[in-house]
Amino acid sequence: MELWLSETFGPIRQGWKAGKLLYQGRSAYQDIVVVETERFGKMLLLDGCVMTTEHDEFVYHEMLTHPAMVSHEKPKSVCVVGGGDGGTVREVLRHRDVERCVLAEIDGEVIEVCRKFFPAHTSMLDDPRVEIEVGDGFDYLQKHASQFDVILSDSTDPVGPGEVLFTDNYFRLAKEALRAGGIFVTQAHSPWAPDSKLALIRNKIRDHFALAMWYGAAIPTYPYGWWSFFFASDRVHPLSSVNLERQQHLVDSSHYYTAGIHDAAFATPAFLSREFGSLQ
Repeated sequence: MELWLSETFGPIRQGWKAGKLLYQGRSAYQDIVVVETERFGKMLLLDGCVMTTEHDEFVYHEMLTHPAMVSHEKPKSVCVVGGGDGGTVREVLRHRDVERCVLAEIDGEVIEVCRKFFPAHTSMLDDPRVEIEVGDGFDYLQKHASQFDVILSDSTDPVGPGEVLFTDNYFRLAKEALRAGGIFVTQAHSPWAPDSKLALIRNKIRDHFALAMWYGAAIPTYPYGWWSFFFASDRVHPLSSVNLERQQHLVDSSHYYTAGIHDAAFATPAFLSREFGSLQ
């Protein structure tokens, strides 16, 4: 008998042919499940929502990380809020200028589960440049003003534990935790979502940053197969500030990110501009 894992996201349902249930547990914050799938390898779900897989994770982690990192003049200090699977930290440390990377993850059990089942994701968590802070990322930023060149918000969707990471106060704290010329990036949801909050999120970010630009990437295991991010800064534009030498260094070993992908990701499709207004 074939076993299928499915995720319902509003009016759609996605499914994956599945094998063994590898882990199931409940932390203080959420249900944590790891399942083997035929096409995408091991899959991590939090409260029933797909967070990452072995075989397509590179799209999300590279696109959350590299547009900001190659656009900053010299990103020495980076904070990853959320991101307990470790993939974003791994990508941050591909940048040679990084001297310090803080992982502020509220759920320490997610980190431990991913260490066991997703070693490629967590491969850099023991690097001496990494500081793991298990606790609320909102509270962490509140106590660390003007410390970071880049902040990457690798959160769950704006429900449950991740809801606070899409509020006006959080975006204000992110701005205050950046040094002059810093860059903030957050993941968002699919532009195809019928209850899209992209314009609302963009507007909240713009209340605190001079620039808030939408960009997107194709991620097959995420709802609708297409995901959103926002790039925010007061001084840095992601299409005119790229360090081409550092970008090429990345491209030589990336699985998804290229110079062409970087530029194209920031092109807003016409339907988004019409439906939500300019997201740029």
